[in-house]
Amino acid sequence: MTPHVLVTNDDGIDAPGLAALAHTACEQGYDVTVAAPHRQASGSAGGLTMFLVEDRLEVSHRRLPGLPGVEAYSVAAHPGMIALAAVLGRFGPVPDLILSGINEGSNLGAAVLHSGTAGAAMVAGAHGVTALAASLHLDFEIDQSMERSLARHWSTAAAVVGDILPNIMTADAGSVFNLNVPNLPSAEVRPLVAASWTLAGTAPTLLPFIAEFDRHADALPVAELLEPTIDIVEGSDIERVRMGHPTLSLLHLNGDSSIDWICQVRS
Repeated sequence: MTPHVLVTNDDGIDAPGLAALAHTACEQGYDVTVAAPHRQASGSAGGLTMFLVEDRLEVSHRRLPGLPGVEAYSVAAHPGMIALAAVLGRFGPVPDLILSGINEGSNLGAAVLHSGTAGAAMVAGAHGVTALAASLHLDFEIDQSMERSLARHWSTAAAVVGDILPNIMTADAGSVFNLNVPNLPSAEVRPLVAASWTLAGTAPTLLPFIAEFDRHADALPVAELLEPTIDIVEGSDIERVRMGHPTLSLLHLNGDSSIDWICQVRS
């Protein structure tokens, strides 16, 4: 039987990274279903939040451009909840693989703990379904320059996913992988490498925080931390992706497999 792949994300049903990931899975010949949040859900981790209307979870059928015949759903829930529904068979057959992404922004180091992209993958893995979280690393310094800030090389990240998908499919069920790809043209990207994932670092990302605290206030102002401190650990995913390497890290492994062989397709 053709493997069933569920594609989700935390950037929402209309995100270009979601479409790029779904296209890649279709090109590999898999039976693809798309189910993604109805709106932006970044930072939701593995949360099971639903937005109910009269005790019902709203699910809308969608047709995504360039994906004829692919069942797509806009779901009023966070990606962790969508992944849970998928592994319970609510979006067709229980998936053989859940793909989450392609996220607009990296999920590296401690940022993985907050990521809805990684959270969906972790929920899948916890229920015995292999999963891959894929993200496009937007270098913080480069993206502040006007000439590079608007470019998003989705095709680069999608190509890396396509290269490793056959190997991911053969991993032990419940394994969870985290892929981060530099936001560069394919010709400028260095070989894919296996990298360690560590909490001893903070990835370059936009993190919401409470700007001021007043315990007597009725509301707390929220701002964006535009220049977070980046702790780079030698050999970590943060270090390698900033050197131009797509990195594949292991968030959870169900079995005794190694990820090194998965990366050999681009080494």
